[in-house]
Amino acid sequence: MKQTILIVDDEPGVRTALTGVLRDEGYTVESVATGEECLDRVTRGAVDLIVLDVWLPGMDGLATLARLRERQVDAQVVLISGHGNIESAVRAIKLGAFDFVEKPLSLEKTVLVVRNALRQRRLEMENLALRARVDRHETMVGESYAIRQLREQVAMAAPTNGRVLIYGENGTGKELVARTIHALSRRRNSAFVEVNCAAIPEDLIESELFGHVRGSFTGAVADRRGKFELADGGTIFLDEIGDMSLKTQAKVLRVLQEQTMEPVGGTTTIRVDARVLAATNKDLQAEIRGGRFREDLYFRLNVIPIFVPALRDRQEDIRLLAEHFMAGFAREYGRRVKSFEPGAVAVL
Repeated sequence: MKQTILIVDDEPGVRTALTGVLRDEGYTVESVATGEECLDRVTRGAVDLIVLDVWLPGMDGLATLARLRERQVDAQVVLISGHGNIESAVRAIKLGAFDFVEKPLSLEKTVLVVRNALRQRRLEMENLALRARVDRHETMVGESYAIRQLREQVAMAAPTNGRVLIYGENGTGKELVARTIHALSRRRNSAFVEVNCAAIPEDLIESELFGHVRGSFTGAVADRRGKFELADGGTIFLDEIGDMSLKTQAKVLRVLQEQTMEPVGGTTTIRVDARVLAATNKDLQAEIRGGRFREDLYFRLNVIPIFVPALRDRQEDIRLLAEHFMAGFAREYGRRVKSFEPGAVAVL
């Protein structure tokens, strides 16, 4: 996707020259003549870089830059001026400008500054997007009684090495709870390894969990380490544990009891030290009665039970969640954060 540059200069010749050379570089370029037009343009859509003249009729460049920052427009800004001085440059940098270029412009130097500014913006946007994803994955949002209780349970469970069984309906945030427990634990600097037991075919799940040696089955063209071994020293999260077959349950039970395992097709015993967190949307007591889940494995996993409430049981958190996701998406896409009208909150 092409990056968009907005040129703000009252001299038509400068606008034409910069537009031509920057379009030749592959950028989408627009131009306006005043600071007021600049502010109007950025309210109609995002731009990546603003090349802004200091001396403009009406609102000058520094005042325009200040107004852009007040409105939280996060485009990079490069100031240009035929009357450049140290004071203007210092003020521009303090207001968040990326750089300051003097007229008469060297087109070669201007293109170089533009490239550097856009590279910096791209890095900042990638960082914000990453932080937004991390925030969404590792933040339990809400102030309801139910979510405060959940936070207290997580805070008590996290520093221990106790196994945790997380209950809750689909979509309630069981993985988030598991990741938060790991992030607050003494193992937080080691691996967090997730296994979705419902998504892996039955004939592959043992290889996935315990690894395999070359030639142990068709397609095993090389030795492979299993998830338990990869989680050694850290945490393994067994999601949808209720969908695991009885045969695999027996092998997982042995790992929990003995802290050892053997890869599929192997004869070497491997010691593993992985904290086990598990989650399910099923009633495991009913599964045990139906002969579909091992009672001894259940008791090994259910050392610290944690229940994650459904959103219908904490509706006062809906507004906070909506604002949280709005802020995350705004950071990810480089947009200003919008607010929800009371009517919209009521509909949610």
